[in-house]
Amino acid sequence: MFSFFPIHRPRLGISFCAQALDLVEVRRRWRRVPTVTRLARRSLPAGLLAPSAAAPNMADPAAVAKELDALLHGMRDRAVAVDLPMACGIPSLCHFETFPHARAEQEALLRWRLRQDEHLTAPDLMLRWHTFPAAEPPSTGVSVLAVAIRKSILDQYHQVCEAANLIPVSMGLSTFHLLSLAHAAFPAAGEVYLAHRTAEALIVLAFRHGRPVGLRVKPTRRINVEVKTELIQTLRYFMQDDLHEDRGMPRTTPLYLVEEEASAAVQDQPEVWTVSEEPLWAVPVLRAKWATAPIERTVAVPDHCSFGALACVLAS
Repeated sequence: MFSFFPIHRPRLGISFCAQALDLVEVRRRWRRVPTVTRLARRSLPAGLLAPSAAAPNMADPAAVAKELDALLHGMRDRAVAVDLPMACGIPSLCHFETFPHARAEQEALLRWRLRQDEHLTAPDLMLRWHTFPAAEPPSTGVSVLAVAIRKSILDQYHQVCEAANLIPVSMGLSTFHLLSLAHAAFPAAGEVYLAHRTAEALIVLAFRHGRPVGLRVKPTRRINVEVKTELIQTLRYFMQDDLHEDRGMPRTTPLYLVEEEASAAVQDQPEVWTVSEEPLWAVPVLRAKWATAPIERTVAVPDHCSFGALACVLAS
């Protein structure tokens, strides 16, 4: 997460995506669950915001700032938490037998690994990462979920916030925020998956005992992706990497799924995917919906999932 010295902890979360800007306002009370007091969305003209890791995301930043200002019309609070599209950066999952304690040494090691594995050599790359130590002592192994983002791209989002007279107290990337929101629901033991579908990509993380062991990112912008088919194929991909030690035994693969443009009308009954050619394999699917979010609310349930805006303000 990218942080500045805060005027106060943000109560407003803003999520940028190609189709719209989302706003969530929360009220925090001592030792009580936060309450959502405002939800708003402002649709964007096609092409105004084009998330990309390789090129400027806004051809007309002033126009984006104008839309952002309109989203917050009448609101006096200027401190915000910002949720960026994952397509702004390049995610990577690295595993280390040992990992330095000093942050400067961590960054140097990650930059070296990303040059070797991902061929990321742009001079203005900035790194943000989360570390996941091994749960089984005495192992010193660490998994690191990192995102590399170009400073020139990040600067555009800072500039539009400032042009709209906002103070971006924190600024981070969407899947990181959602992971922070969802991780409390994960079982401490066993194997689970988190899938995040955006307009640009389908991102899947495999966890074992709370630690990420696999990452797959599939671009979706230019092709028609059937989510269930793609996810089943991705789970099989992970199984080929020996995530399942014995395929001949009955197995259950829990999947947590967030779809940015999904309707809020998600069925209440448990959803379980099965595959005819593998009858011993069951995939129970928990789709993100407002009714299961760890919040109270004083506003109506929205007809879309603005979980990125919610997650970034709760993580701030």
